[in-house]
Amino acid sequence: MSTTSYRDAVGKALQDSMRDERRLIVMGQNLTGHAQKQLAERYGTERVRDLPISESAMVGMAVGAAMKGMKVVVMIAYADIASVCHMAIVQSAAKLHYLSNGRLNCPVVIRLPIARFRGHGPEGNEVGVSWFYNVPDLNIAMPGSPSEAYWNFREALQRPTPTLFFEDRSIHTRSGELAGGNPSGKAQITRFGDRLTIIGAGRAAALAEDAADALQNQGYRDAVQVVSLGFIKPLDKETLLKAASKTARVLIVQDEPPWGGYAPVVRCLLDDLPNGSLTAGPRILAGVDQYLPFWDERPFLPSLQDLIDAAEEMMVG
Repeated sequence: MSTTSYRDAVGKALQDSMRDERRLIVMGQNLTGHAQKQLAERYGTERVRDLPISESAMVGMAVGAAMKGMKVVVMIAYADIASVCHMAIVQSAAKLHYLSNGRLNCPVVIRLPIARFRGHGPEGNEVGVSWFYNVPDLNIAMPGSPSEAYWNFREALQRPTPTLFFEDRSIHTRSGELAGGNPSGKAQITRFGDRLTIIGAGRAAALAEDAADALQNQGYRDAVQVVSLGFIKPLDKETLLKAASKTARVLIVQDEPPWGGYAPVVRCLLDDLPNGSLTAGPRILAGVDQYLPFWDERPFLPSLQDLIDAAEEMMVG
């Protein structure tokens, strides 16, 4: 295993994929002169393509390239701009494999950075997972660690259907080891405990790890188990049910409001557990149902202290 940052893990995933996948191309704005300059110098402008600002057109071009046997990474500036290319994602990319009866694949990764805590306000840091969660044949990745960022990206390019890759910039500097092998989209147990399971993805998964470490230092020895989802669609049902059964208490954390995102889906999935498996109903700790302001997003999103307090309340209750 090697240690790297979350940001560098995503970059390495793209570089290694370009090396290994000769039919992979990258599309976006200002790539050859800035964002992916080294990649363009190595592989040329046929594979690293600067395009006008038209997100719908980029996704449409990616689908057309996929129909010709290419693999494509589409670089979108911010995650909430996915609303601009919603129709291209849902009506073209997601449906291609099904409409062709499996004869055509769509190995397209749409990279969607979440610009947390950078003063972008309501136009740059919305997550938008809920806009796409009920679309069949659409994978959604939200890695919470460098290893997940690397392997989720590599895994996405092997799938016959497209993937939305939500990359949270607020954890770009978070470092960790890269696993030696591809977990193939499985959720990861990143902290081990037997009194409470905390489930999250992206920033929320990183926050859960920090909360588990803090509680460990406060005397809750080997109490908190953390499940980092990685792929939030499809969910790794087997790992989630096993983890919940072990502790019998479940706390699900996310940045989106409580009735959207992955948290309600995870809670519904836990209904498949036999009666009596949980000592209490699963609890959701989520963001507030409002746009995030320019001045400070933190009061409206789950914090480390919020998570610690909720975990303690569930363990002593």
